[in-house]
Amino acid sequence: MAKTVLKIEGMSCGMCSNKVDQFLKKVNKVTSVTIDLKKGTAEVIHDGAKDEELIRAVVDAGYRAKVKQGLFK
Repeated sequence: MAKTVLKIEGMSCGMCSNKVDQFLKKVNKVTSVTIDLKKGTAEVIHDGAKDEELIRAVVDAGYRAKVKQGLFK
């Protein structure tokens, strides 16, 4: 299993985070998603999902995302 942390722009409420959660869980190989609305992050546990797939899911939900790098990963 791998972990990817996404920085998500535009989430402002619980409904926003629920929508992002639902879209990320639709990505093949994603096993769990933990959203931190206050930090604007999503921690995604997966079995080999590509970063591009995860970012595309967030974009499809209506938000912007990038993979957190360095010490944040």
